[in-house]
Amino acid sequence: MSLQLRDASGHGLVLSVLRYELPDLDPSAPGHGWDANWLVVDATLTGDAGAHHLTGPCLLTSETRALADWLHAVADGRGTAGIGFVEPLLSFRLGRQAGGTAQLGVRLGDAVADLVVPSRSLHAAADAWAAHLEDFPER
Repeated sequence: MSLQLRDASGHGLVLSVLRYELPDLDPSAPGHGWDANWLVVDATLTGDAGAHHLTGPCLLTSETRALADWLHAVADGRGTAGIGFVEPLLSFRLGRQAGGTAQLGVRLGDAVADLVVPSRSLHAAADAWAAHLEDFPER
């Protein structure tokens, strides 16, 4: 499972968590809670300029859940302007919402794509992402 956002033209984002960056780190050791929760992700963003791929530790466990919540809020028409993360390789901004769709600006590294995604697809993507994250609880 992964997060898959696609627009009518086939452009989109595919995002998967591969593993904890430091799977053997003891999160109960002093000062290790933050480090124990970094996740290695695999992401591909496809837009007008082609495809951009990234694999690396760029999300915390708490940020992955915040992304699922944000996507649900956008799908319900109550999303905030955007969401970014500690590691600035991935971010989302909310553009126009109308007619059961949301315009999302997605940035992955130096690549940017504007996607117009139906609200029902956002709900499905957020649900699939949340299910995927069950394998990666906060430690």
